Amino acid sequence: MATTSLADSTPTRDSDPKPVDGLRTRRAVLGGISVLTIAGTAGYAAVMASRAEDIDAPVPITFAGRGGKALAAGSTAPDFALPSLDGSTIKLSDYRRRPVWINVWASWCPPCRAELPDIAAVSREYVTASETAANTGLAIILISIGEEAEVVRKYVETTKINLPVIVDQEYRITENYRVSGMPTHFFIGPDGHLKDFAIGGLKPRAMRTRLDRLLERTPK
Repeated sequence: MATTSLADSTPTRDSDPKPVDGLRTRRAVLGGISVLTIAGTAGYAAVMASRAEDIDAPVPITFAGRGGKALAAGSTAPDFALPSLDGSTIKLSDYRRRPVWINVWASWCPPCRAELPDIAAVSREYVTASETAANTGLAIILISIGEEAEVVRKYVETTKINLPVIVDQEYRITENYRVSGMPTHFFIGPDGHLKDFAIGGLKPRAMRTRLDRLLERTPK
């Protein structure tokens, strides 16, 4: 599937990436189908076009006032250095020469919660303990935004997730990666260049399709 692009607008550092007012947020929580305002009709169309093969997946929660031109396929993925739940600092550059799947999520985001079990299940098909120990093979990183570490920790403990979890309380990743909604997925090649991205929840088949493409392997 072709990589989509968000509506063009210039982001501001002081824009608030949190969901629009509480009423709209509650609608998303209750129904899981309300799409909040993003940068105009073009942005909404881009989001939905990116989800053509994932029609049954949860509709993303989107942010008002966010935007900027999305990272294009082939562009260098920005490095970051953020704290993880285990107390260490994780950098994207720690995974040089490895393909990386980044999932941007939050525990208050219903579509994010809905797809986490699938991410955990698919990760077990693609990530082996021996490769992880040797710092080789696919790396999967979950980046929680806008929440304190203890909140994230308590939620993760209720799941079967056994993947690195980063805490980005200050929304740095949303600015550097032009994140306009959640969940958002970034697929980065061993050369550090962005290969693909997707806005909104992915079904397992779509996850596998993107991972096989990232790893240049025969589909499972």
